[in-house]
Amino acid sequence: MRGRSVRRTACLMVVLAMLAFTVIAQPIPEPGSTRVVSLTGTLTVTRLRQDPRPLQLHDAVQSGDELATGENSQAVLRSADGSTVIVYPDSRLVFNERSADLRELLHLFLGSIKVHIEKISGRPNPHKMTTPTAVIAVRGTTFSVFVDDTDSTLVAVEEGEVSVSNTQLPGQEVVLRAGQRTWVRRGQPPQQARAFRGPSERADLARGIGRGREAAGMQQMDTMMGSRGMGAMSARTNPPH
Repeated sequence: MRGRSVRRTACLMVVLAMLAFTVIAQPIPEPGSTRVVSLTGTLTVTRLRQDPRPLQLHDAVQSGDELATGENSQAVLRSADGSTVIVYPDSRLVFNERSADLRELLHLFLGSIKVHIEKISGRPNPHKMTTPTAVIAVRGTTFSVFVDDTDSTLVAVEEGEVSVSNTQLPGQEVVLRAGQRTWVRRGQPPQQARAFRGPSERADLARGIGRGREAAGMQQMDTMMGSRGMGAMSARTNPPH
């Protein structure tokens, strides 16, 4: 009888140990982590040593997560401090960890996003983000970023102020204020700030501007942006180039 009791106790301890290991093995969202607060279409996440999987509404986004939106998809991510990121269709980005000097918000590989950095008690909330060609430092603002399939980066500021530099030429930066934007291309300093009208993330794309077009397409889009504002841009269909 006593032997049975000992065996039952041993089995119970093994089961409890297995359950504890299962709980520990599950990824635990960081306190105050960013979450998906709006989702239309598909948003997938790839985590270290894991296959891509879809994210759902209210799911947490962890440091190092690689996110991708599908065609005709859009997601809104909100952090604990109230800052938001709108991710437009056909976009790919990685959320990063806090760096020593500024909070490393994200890295945009491709596509289009709109970022709003919430101020803390009325004071600037320093962040920075990167693309393959640009480093963007902000202090509490609303701005949009677009990266095309040549890694060229378009930054436009709707509210506040950001500084933009080329990843290869960090000493040559351009400061953008509300209503201004710039392009950053490989091996070149940011273009001089130019004005645009309308919300920073919106302006209808010119149909027929395909991938890899040269100066003529760029001039056409610049003309449109000057008269109609920036658009919800897709890097894979009609990028402004």
